[in-house]
Amino acid sequence: MKSGKKAGIFQDVWKTAGLNSRTDKKKVTLREMIFGYFLGPLLVLSMTSVVASYYLTFYRTYEDVVNQRVFLTVLPLISVIPMALSNIVIGIMVGKTRTKQGKARPYILMAAPMLLISGILVFCIPYFSLGVRMVWMVVTYNLFAAIANPVYGTSHYLMVSLSTRDLDQRGKLSVVSNIPAVAGNGLISSIVMPLILGWINSAGSNGVMQNRWQVVMTIFAVLAFVGCILEYFFTRERITEEDMVETDAGVNKAETTGTPSTLQQLKGAASDSYWWIIIIFYMLYQMGVMFKGGYVFNIFCHEFFQEVHIFGMTLSADMAQSVLALISGIPLAAGMLFIWPLANRFGKKNMILAGCVVSIAGSIVCLLAPDNFVVMLAGQTLKGLSSVPGAYIMMALFADVQDHLEAKLGYRVDGISMSVYNTVLTVVNGLAVAVFNFFYDSAMFSHKGTAAFFFLGFEIAAHGILIIVVSFLNVEKNIKEEQELIARRKGQI
Repeated sequence: MKSGKKAGIFQDVWKTAGLNSRTDKKKVTLREMIFGYFLGPLLVLSMTSVVASYYLTFYRTYEDVVNQRVFLTVLPLISVIPMALSNIVIGIMVGKTRTKQGKARPYILMAAPMLLISGILVFCIPYFSLGVRMVWMVVTYNLFAAIANPVYGTSHYLMVSLSTRDLDQRGKLSVVSNIPAVAGNGLISSIVMPLILGWINSAGSNGVMQNRWQVVMTIFAVLAFVGCILEYFFTRERITEEDMVETDAGVNKAETTGTPSTLQQLKGAASDSYWWIIIIFYMLYQMGVMFKGGYVFNIFCHEFFQEVHIFGMTLSADMAQSVLALISGIPLAAGMLFIWPLANRFGKKNMILAGCVVSIAGSIVCLLAPDNFVVMLAGQTLKGLSSVPGAYIMMALFADVQDHLEAKLGYRVDGISMSVYNTVLTVVNGLAVAVFNFFYDSAMFSHKGTAAFFFLGFEIAAHGILIIVVSFLNVEKNIKEEQELIARRKGQI
């Protein structure tokens, strides 16, 4: 009874008029795209990508912590456990949530203060003993990575699949909503942040460097707070609303029809091969993203390009990283203009496969001469081009699979699917950093060789596997018929 009352209070809170979405159109609007799917997420994902990519770089400014070599390897590894559990719990909570504002949007608003506070605390470490500071690092990092980030990420990444059933609008939203993720990882984390690092590293002492880190990350945290507010008020869950229509008796359909248990939803999702293909794709794709991300990228550049002379200029390692990221980012940014027309013509799956092929070619070019900056520029250009399909249209395929499962099972499995999705990404992110640190800090392996393998070589094998797996993802063939089946069940046609 008590839990029922709490659920009722939770639902009543979201009936407050002031919390209503600022978009009330049946179709997705331009304002919704700009503020809800681009600007808001851009502010949030810029902050989360910088924290995820550079928190270990910040921790390395504490020499006594670095001397405890096992700590920086074990921290991301042990953090995987609470992060994975949290993603599972939050995904289940989102799946069971039914409010006037939807199932996912309320958690975006709730994430705003969480990201603000935890984002600041990760980088504001008190000047206490080594043991106390290490405990502080573990606790505050997990407040961010195991609580705040999953609350936001689970709800945010569901918004495209919950926004509309219109395939064309959903495809455009997939492109627009993934621009912030691309910009967060590419523009902010790999181009802007290395320039900021140049300023941070120019400080005369570690203490001043740490103070500069704190100023920078406080700004990022405040912007993330604003971003959550924008995303919440300028998005709408049209698909969730289909099940929240009130009957003449004032009872929600969702309440009268009942919701399958979490275990039933998981069994239903796991019974479908398309669902497994999506999960495998994101697992291998995200591992590649992590191994070429800001942290590993920065180490690679410090190993191979301490000083680069090109076009009459001398570049430091941090500047070399910015230039390489910029070069790979140009085709990635330009890709948003042509990827959806190509996907409409040739199919989303086929564009994903083409991206994997180009990625392998780019990695091979880079490995031919990883210490040659000109060769790296050419290879990274191909790598940037190859990232376009996975970055912009894979979420549309994820939404197609969710509709396919609804047609097949008779109920949606968004929450549990996103729970598994985020858990896989969380485990991959933690393991990737831990595995890299283990090999990089080991005396048995060359620093340069380790950096080159993880930054360049890993994706050759990963994307080779994906070419085989994704070739079986044929969900696009029957998606329109399956959507018509769903509409007939709901009496919409």
